[in-house]
Amino acid sequence: MKNFMLSLLFCTAASATAVSPQWKIVKTNYPTADTVVAGYNVLDFGAKADAKTDCTESFQKALDAIKSAGGGTVFVPQGRYVIKGTLVIPASVTLRGEWTAPDTDKPGTRGTILMAYAGRGKANGEPFITVYYCGGVKDMSIWYPEQDPKNIVPYPYCLVQKGGDNATFENLTLVNPYQGIRIGPGGNELHYVHNVYGTPLKVGVRYDSTTDIGRLENVHFSPDYWCQSGLANAPAPKADFAAWLLSNGTAIHMERSDWEYVSYIYIDGYKNGYLITKGVRGAANAQFYRLVIRNCKTAVQVQETNPFGMVFAKCIFEGIDYGFKVGKGFNAAILLSNCQVSADRALYSLGSGSFIIQNSQITSGDIRMADGVLAMTDSQLTDPKTRVLFANTVKGASLINTTFAAKPPRIKNNMPTEKLQLITANVKMDPFPEYDANHTRTKRPAKDVLYVVTDPIWGANAHDDKDDSEAIKKALDHASKNGGGIVFLPAGNYVLRQPIDVPSGVELRGIHDVPHHTMGNGSILHIYPGTEINPSITLQSRAGLRGLSFNYPEQNIKDVKKYPFLIQGRGEDIYVINVNCANAYRFLDMMTHPCHRHYVDYLSGSPLGVGVAIGGGSSKGEVRNMQFNPHYWGRCDKRNPFFRNSRGDFRRLWTYQKENLDAMIVGDCKQQLLFQNFVYGSLYGIRFTHQNGKGPEDCIVHGHGTDGSKVGAFFEHGHGRIDMINSELVAMSSQDKVAIKLGADYDGTARLINTMVWGSPSTLAQVDGGTLNLQGLHAFHHGDGLQVNRGQVNAFNVNYHTPGGHADIAGSGANAKLIGLITKGPLIVNKKEADESANPAQVVVIGNVNR
Repeated sequence: MKNFMLSLLFCTAASATAVSPQWKIVKTNYPTADTVVAGYNVLDFGAKADAKTDCTESFQKALDAIKSAGGGTVFVPQGRYVIKGTLVIPASVTLRGEWTAPDTDKPGTRGTILMAYAGRGKANGEPFITVYYCGGVKDMSIWYPEQDPKNIVPYPYCLVQKGGDNATFENLTLVNPYQGIRIGPGGNELHYVHNVYGTPLKVGVRYDSTTDIGRLENVHFSPDYWCQSGLANAPAPKADFAAWLLSNGTAIHMERSDWEYVSYIYIDGYKNGYLITKGVRGAANAQFYRLVIRNCKTAVQVQETNPFGMVFAKCIFEGIDYGFKVGKGFNAAILLSNCQVSADRALYSLGSGSFIIQNSQITSGDIRMADGVLAMTDSQLTDPKTRVLFANTVKGASLINTTFAAKPPRIKNNMPTEKLQLITANVKMDPFPEYDANHTRTKRPAKDVLYVVTDPIWGANAHDDKDDSEAIKKALDHASKNGGGIVFLPAGNYVLRQPIDVPSGVELRGIHDVPHHTMGNGSILHIYPGTEINPSITLQSRAGLRGLSFNYPEQNIKDVKKYPFLIQGRGEDIYVINVNCANAYRFLDMMTHPCHRHYVDYLSGSPLGVGVAIGGGSSKGEVRNMQFNPHYWGRCDKRNPFFRNSRGDFRRLWTYQKENLDAMIVGDCKQQLLFQNFVYGSLYGIRFTHQNGKGPEDCIVHGHGTDGSKVGAFFEHGHGRIDMINSELVAMSSQDKVAIKLGADYDGTARLINTMVWGSPSTLAQVDGGTLNLQGLHAFHHGDGLQVNRGQVNAFNVNYHTPGGHADIAGSGANAKLIGLITKGPLIVNKKEADESANPAQVVVIGNVNR
């Protein structure tokens, strides 16, 4: 009882505010992907959308009030608001307005516009908006009315993440900030920059010291957004300010970031499109997809990476001076797949690392290598003026089935002749898979009606050990009988001792409008399964969960309880968005029942036995931004007595997960998209299997990350082809660690494009059946390399950073093609040096480079 009295005090303090939030559905002037639910409106605190009245104090009062209620959303209606001071977004609070993306048909700035004045002339001054953990700024535009395009004046950063886990910057137009978004250099994790447009001047986004996955998605920076804003003092198109931007501006500056996910970035008209340098705590590794950088003096500049490298897929780099400029500090690997590069110097590399290009085009400009290794396979140089120049310090180059517009090719080689390999063998790679992950999925209940479970009619308690199951079920059933709606849980602790079913057309929702961490509390459902064998939460067709947190108070890492699934889908079009759980044994089941067109975005937590299971014959489903890490259990708010068992030791938890956690199981499904999902600590990071003899078909896995785990990707069963693009697979701190594994019962084709492997793997890839196609892979460590016991391996452009055995091809049922490999020392196959002129029957070796 003492603990729950403390809980009562804790929750009462969290909700102690002069006027409790009046939770309402907000009707917006522009379409939104969700239904907007807010606790406060800034107009109720005295703000005026008149472009005259200073609203700083009104905004901050509203933000502080929602904080004192445990968090939630403060709404800012359409209009222009003068903010002469600065704002702080507290933990678990979202400032949300009305917004529509500027486009070619309607390029102007519309909706909610914050007019920023503070800090003029002070580049290092206090940021305009500071965002604390689990907070966000969403659906609005920010404009600096006093910025003069003819005389650019410094201002502090517009938006800053203030440490902690999770800060979100989403659906924003940054009209003309001198400095846009800053993350770091203090410790931080899990930023999410999504759907951001604008014309930042000196720098658009700069991030450093990010030690858990940050995400940049759909960012557009160009001089056009300010020019076409329709706001006062906007420059004319192609005015002098565009020349200033081309001489001074950096669109995105990445420093230390561990495993950054970057996709759908569009940059035009800057000095540096993407600048990558060492930060205060080291350099970065990252993966990039569909970057389009045009009309920049340097499209991409990489001064240094960490040893694990970077990969780029389906990108276009059109620089003026440089397409890709690489500094002397680069000593890892950069992989380009299906990219186009052009500039006066398309590729200019001073570093000692490996530059790997496959299925790509150099459409204009020279390639100049001063050091390192160049490997090009199945690529084209389409401009007859293009030259390829190798300094005498280059370690080697392999150009395999690479065509040149110039006849003969314009190659100037200062290396020893034997270090340059020009091979015309007909080496063809399969076409790059086509998929679209840059779309907005609108997921809303059948009706925009709100049911607040703490209202007296429903009677949820939310602050002690009273069972809230019946109150929540009562509200859900009422919503269902009335055609759908949102059953809303204000911030608090809700106890569930009975299973809950979310009916069709109903959304069960908490306070978080953005991705959040367990440290941010919020709307927490504490699960006590007892002897229950059924899932705690079931979702019928077109039902959803959003903005919630879950916890099992009686779970203990010293005595793990194998509870049933927390969430189970039971129909089509279900959705789970911005949901976390500290410690589910089994998290999300979409395998027992068909869940066609399911949509899961930013599911996070520290599961112990199963993370996500997909199958049941489902089709056209999508799981994106899954984030599993032990810290979701370890960093829970220790003031909350419901988290008393979170005070365990990290190593015990991590060790358990490495021997037990099946993070993502993919069974009988078709046309499944898995986009930028990550797990730290698992037995299997992702496992492809079957149900009743049927496995996944036409499955696209983009940006999968397995870190600190035993087996990175396991192809256990299946018949069709599975494509994995931009994967990072890290095996460490366990026995029998394998980055890639094809089982004896797998007879399909696994194709991995642009893969990074590190940690301490025992084996790079173990192939006991099927076909493994590796198209570009950087192995910082590779253990005993490729172990092919049965089946086929086709390895193109694999970069082995360290010496040692590279491949063992065992028996008559095992075959391998090793093409364009880069090794430190001779290529070792079957424990002896490979001889390209005397290939054994089951091994083909072509164009390998000993650096």
